[in-house]
Amino acid sequence: MERVVIKIGGSLLSGSQDDVLSYLHGLSSALAGLNNYSLGFVVGGGDTASKYVSLARELGINEYDQDLLGIMATRMNAKLIASFFPDAWPEIITSVDDARTLFEHGKIPVMGGTVPGHTTNTVAALLAEAVGARLVNLTNVDGIYDKDPRENEDAKKFDRIDYDTLISLAAEYDSREARAHFVFDLLASKVVARSGIELHIVDGRDFETVKNAILGKPHNGTVVGE
Repeated sequence: MERVVIKIGGSLLSGSQDDVLSYLHGLSSALAGLNNYSLGFVVGGGDTASKYVSLARELGINEYDQDLLGIMATRMNAKLIASFFPDAWPEIITSVDDARTLFEHGKIPVMGGTVPGHTTNTVAALLAEAVGARLVNLTNVDGIYDKDPRENEDAKKFDRIDYDTLISLAAEYDSREARAHFVFDLLASKVVARSGIELHIVDGRDFETVKNAILGKPHNGTVVGE
């Protein structure tokens, strides 16, 4: 059974209650019928993490403790995902080793953050590496660009890039501050590169693209690989 790790960006779980519920139902429809795939989820912190980290920074709290606040937010979002999907393991997994054990037993692990200094992108990359999975990153942009498309109208989108290009782009924008990173951060980029993990960066709101990425079919996002 093919394994796929799905990273859900926390931004996709932001907005009103109705917005979040609508998103969850759409995602559920996209994931329906994938009986030949073994799935695992890693969930980001989104607005909840950003608010706490920003406040902590204003209060002069150190980066380590800012990361801890962000991790707590990711686990809240992860609990929401685990509660919504009936087949998911109900307890939020806090280590890649424990998530791998659930994969080995045919269960669906759900994770948030793990340790300070590791984004949830890095957690997802490590989990994909540990279980030999394709990695599908659901975010609020429709792929990887040569510059931030929200700030640059002339930004060029890549349909496919290699690992060296991904690492170069991540290195340019990765400050390593809490809540500050490229669409796929530097450490996560190096993890997927060292193990040749097939990475798909897609708009998590485009449910047809989400499903195609999970299936390994052509889609509207960006594929990273050799």
